[in-house]
Amino acid sequence: MKEIKSFIKSASVSELEKALGLINDAIASQKAQEAAKAEVLALIKDKGLTVEDLLESTLTDKRSKVAIKYRMEKDGEIFEWSGRGKRPKVFVDVDLQQYAVI
Repeated sequence: MKEIKSFIKSASVSELEKALGLINDAIASQKAQEAAKAEVLALIKDKGLTVEDLLESTLTDKRSKVAIKYRMEKDGEIFEWSGRGKRPKVFVDVDLQQYAVI
């Protein structure tokens, strides 16, 4: 606000008129956005949805899940590996066919 007050004191009439036009355009744009938001929220409410319902579907992980190919139990702990990426230490130097998941 201090910058605006400083500008008003030092600006010419034409600069003030130009600034007024920009401010009026910004106000109209803001009102249009608020009206659009209200319209969308009303439509969502009419359809029985919530904003969380819409956000929930967009936040899901786009990567596909890979099936487990190998599973072994060691010291009471179960280790699984899809066969992709670096081989886990527990699967190093073992015959993978023994631990293949069918």
